[in-house]
Amino acid sequence: MRRVLDGFLLRLALAAALLSAAAGPCAARGTGGFLGDWAVCGPIKGTRLDAPELPAGFVGYPGLFATGAVWLPVQAGPQGRIDLRALYPEPPSGTALLHAFFEIPSDATYTLRIGSDDAVRVDIDGRTVHRHDIKRSWRADADKVRVHLARGWHRMLVRVVDYGGGWAASVRVADAKDQPVDVRHQAACPRALEAQYRLTEPVTVGERAEAVGFLADEVARLTADLEAALPRLAETPEGYLAFAEYEGARNLGRTFFQAMATLWREAVAEDLDAEAVRAAQHMAVEAARGFSEVLAQETDRVARSLVRRHQVWETPGRRPLARRELAAATLEVAELVSRSRRLATQIEGERIRNARFENDIRNWRQRDVVLRVLDLEGRPVAGTDVEIVQQRHDFGFGCNLFAFRQWDDAKNSARYEHRFRMLFNLATVPLYWSVLEKRRGRPDTQRLDAAVAWCREHGIAVKAHPLLWQQAVPRWAAELTDDEAPGAVRDHVRRTIERYRETVAWWDVVHAPAERMRVGRGEIETAQALRWAAEAEPRGRLLISGDDPQTLVQIAKGVRAVGVRLDGIGITAHQHDGVWPLSRVRQTLNRCSAAGQPIHVSAVTILGRPGTEAEQAEAVRHFYTAAFAHPKVASITWWDLSDRFAWQNAPAGLLRADLSPKPAYKVLDRLINHLWQTDAAGRTDAHGRVKVRAFFGTHRITAQCGGRRTVLDVHLGRHGPKQVEIVLPPGK
Repeated sequence: MRRVLDGFLLRLALAAALLSAAAGPCAARGTGGFLGDWAVCGPIKGTRLDAPELPAGFVGYPGLFATGAVWLPVQAGPQGRIDLRALYPEPPSGTALLHAFFEIPSDATYTLRIGSDDAVRVDIDGRTVHRHDIKRSWRADADKVRVHLARGWHRMLVRVVDYGGGWAASVRVADAKDQPVDVRHQAACPRALEAQYRLTEPVTVGERAEAVGFLADEVARLTADLEAALPRLAETPEGYLAFAEYEGARNLGRTFFQAMATLWREAVAEDLDAEAVRAAQHMAVEAARGFSEVLAQETDRVARSLVRRHQVWETPGRRPLARRELAAATLEVAELVSRSRRLATQIEGERIRNARFENDIRNWRQRDVVLRVLDLEGRPVAGTDVEIVQQRHDFGFGCNLFAFRQWDDAKNSARYEHRFRMLFNLATVPLYWSVLEKRRGRPDTQRLDAAVAWCREHGIAVKAHPLLWQQAVPRWAAELTDDEAPGAVRDHVRRTIERYRETVAWWDVVHAPAERMRVGRGEIETAQALRWAAEAEPRGRLLISGDDPQTLVQIAKGVRAVGVRLDGIGITAHQHDGVWPLSRVRQTLNRCSAAGQPIHVSAVTILGRPGTEAEQAEAVRHFYTAAFAHPKVASITWWDLSDRFAWQNAPAGLLRADLSPKPAYKVLDRLINHLWQTDAAGRTDAHGRVKVRAFFGTHRITAQCGGRRTVLDVHLGRHGPKQVEIVLPPGK
């Protein structure tokens, strides 16, 4: 239970400040009747709406405890939604308690609008007014209940049971005509009611012990987690090169974690060792300064607060105090724990992680190569100026080309095509069967032919998506019998591949695959579709793609087990509902790695509306860096270059609808065409050598010495000679 609480505390770095603010009523205007400030407690084992049983005079108050968990202040999101799943990722089922005080302006009948995922029970002033045991997704105002309420302050307790999946709740107050009423409300008890709910009374021995035990557990867990980072930061896989920048970041991280663990142990010790605390504080601050001055300043503030608030730690265990004071002391220490965890997350989860990504890129996307300049007799030529510039990446940086020639005028079409080829070396062309062959046996390939020809003209590799997809089966195929379906699918696969096999490098043979795909009254096995594709295209690379790593891995292993060829898997990363955290990006790619195949990130969508374009650019930079750093990823395809014609009419483009570039386009241009591209120069030593580290791909090497000059195009891949020889012509 407390392991889950750790993640919750990370979201409450200002818990003590929230408690202080909660002493006064929440501003009621403009809330739409939603209650936004709550005290939340959980997760509690069990899924009974009658449990847990609470004392008649209990109060939900931030910093106090209920059934072994602490009440903490939480502010609702849009539409009054409390996302309990975000607060409590585990366990898969349980109960959360929400508590708030609210003030009614006049005696009247009111309507409570309640949304929940899943079951919900609402008590007002200790009386149950609503109960709905149900499994459902959250929707605002899903339930309505009429209650008569007197003027003044009331308290509401909401129990929300989780049966798995989402977990959320919301409450809105409306009048008798069901019009929302903005009411003052707050998580903490109003001052006037503190005596009534015994918040000014001295704490009991049991309450004191519970608080001290909670804080001791939190501090012990924090120091253990800080020390657990040390071996992680020391790990270096066999054959992996730790370059200076990454090694420096790891060393700073180890110093920081060790110093913070020492600082916490000393700060909560019975006898404060001032000298040890000062030494640990200095080490932690200087290590944090190695990453940024902002982190150093926050580390210093936390360390100073720990020393100043040593008495805060002592207070719960020593002098008598009121329950309200105990709650404040508990949240003060919880705040410091939370701030320390956030610092640790920023340093290991962001700063060191970013250094690791850059180090991974140098390990998996580059290699050292010696350029040796010789004369015609094979003698080394010292003092030769050598330049190596990358012409083309081996890695696929792509985008779908679905808006090709869709613009109203030639000028916009030309701008679209220019923006495309300046950034991408891979294009995904549409191959939806339902569009390509609306009438059986009469495929319309005019647009597809033009797109493929344009790609060939500009040296852009082509990926065809998708040959087969359950949602793109032509209408006429619905009438096919069990005997007819295989022939129709086979003809489509073979005819399409044979037409484009000279120009298409990758084929998404089946998108969103299952073991079988229904076509008319027949079923087509994924393995059989891949067999037909392999027969028609012995050279190109055959893929399956979808959004579920587990399914892709299962099918990939299954088809290979029966001897069917598969050359990779494509995973989609549509982020219309919010940007994926990098932990999810890496987890998704690692899961796909279990297939033992190259991974193609076949569709990436990150939205960039007016006002959020900078955030889109930052998310794009993080996503591409994490994916490019993964050794199994072979390509990344952005989904929709422009907002115009974008899937679901979402603002998913790297270009706006008028084809002007968003910041995200400029970010990708900097990554692909500058930071991740070889552009180096040097002068040969006495042995005619100069060493460079080059990205995989095709390069142009220019060597010049005096009036002699040679230009050589060479491909540098993961494997190959470690030395490239350039022969200078004789001087004139």
